[in-house]
Amino acid sequence: MGWCAVCAGASGGWNRRQFILAMTHACLALAALPRRARGFSIYDESGDVTIGRQADPEILKMFGYYEAPDLQNYVAEVGRRVVAASDTRFNFQFKVVDHTSINAMALPGGFVYVTRGILAEMNDEAQLAGILGHEATHVNSRHGAKLMTKAMATQIATVLGVGAAAAAGSGSAATAVAMISNHLANYMLLGYGREYELEADEVGMRYARRAGYDPRRMVAFLRWMRRNDLLRGQRLYHGFDATHPDTAIRIAKADTMASLLVTEPGPLEIRANEFRAHLDGLRYGEAKDQRRIRTYLVKPGDTLADIARSELHDEGRRFELASLNDLRDDAELVPGTRLKLVVSGGAAAMDLKLTPQ
Repeated sequence: MGWCAVCAGASGGWNRRQFILAMTHACLALAALPRRARGFSIYDESGDVTIGRQADPEILKMFGYYEAPDLQNYVAEVGRRVVAASDTRFNFQFKVVDHTSINAMALPGGFVYVTRGILAEMNDEAQLAGILGHEATHVNSRHGAKLMTKAMATQIATVLGVGAAAAAGSGSAATAVAMISNHLANYMLLGYGREYELEADEVGMRYARRAGYDPRRMVAFLRWMRRNDLLRGQRLYHGFDATHPDTAIRIAKADTMASLLVTEPGPLEIRANEFRAHLDGLRYGEAKDQRRIRTYLVKPGDTLADIARSELHDEGRRFELASLNDLRDDAELVPGTRLKLVVSGGAAAMDLKLTPQ
């Protein structure tokens, strides 16, 4: 899971120690499996599923499940459409977590999470499909297991002995599993490295394209992140950290891949209005600020300045509107297009908390 440690620390999220503890807890559960189930290695697919299933409640506990069933169902529907176009052997689950960071992540075994923070910054369903395809690639290609295998080459004897030690009730089993967990948590926190991140971009875009989405929208989102990374001094999705490809290289490679993919037959859906409609009422930023996303349907003759003045009572906020919707501040608006606005208080800030799935 390519978790952005910088974003988590700055936003009061899950710190490194907490994450390692959670993953240790999840992996220690392997030692408690019935004796007949202990024969598999941590590196096989059933081990991936076990780790994901055990860690999923810990992640939801730490980050919070975003309690908006319609949005949860929508993200899951897009995710299922994307993975149906892949060669997966896993049963995926897609969930929105209640966190402000601009990020997405995947546990082994098919557990994929997107933060409400990253959803607020996307502008269409094709971008969401690209992000979910990227995370699905980490799962399907078993990047976590591959990296753990490399890192633990010198400890392979201990790893192979985990099942036997657990069956014998030896305390060394817990030590060995905790060691495995520590390696896994490190990869999740620091990212999967340049090779695997580039692979996830490429293959994830292929998944999205096969599912009928325009892969160029993923490139547009990477460019948006590059601009905001420079402006905010904040590392965003998958951190663009030392272990990740340089953003300019990543964008160039993604752009080349998108150019090839769009020549293939089939629809090139973007679905911007549908995506933004599902964001209506989404909590924006820190919960204490009581801000929400509200969508606005563009009328003939509207400009960003007009909308900022009439809806936000401040013409100067047209620059905010432009950035939020990835537009120029003097863009010509198309009637019938939905735009995202950030509003505070009042009826627009209604609480969307409903019973989670």
